[in-house]
Amino acid sequence: MITVNISLPEKIREEARALIKRGYYASFSDLVRDSLRRLIESSKYEQLLMEVKKEEASGKAKFLRTTRDIDNFISSL
Repeated sequence: MITVNISLPEKIREEARALIKRGYYASFSDLVRDSLRRLIESSKYEQLLMEVKKEEASGKAKFLRTTRDIDNFISSL
């Protein structure tokens, strides 16, 4: 594992300490690791959403509104 030094506004540091004190995280490092994991994961979903919106705008998206639509789509794969 590597060590990273960061600068934080005092308010964020206070809020982080409160979360640790309430038992949500074992340490500041634990809080940062979890926060980064969540951000990376949500970023993946945001990227997928952007791709879908582009496909929809270009007319390439196919909407499956009924179970029959879904069955037909799966059969075509």
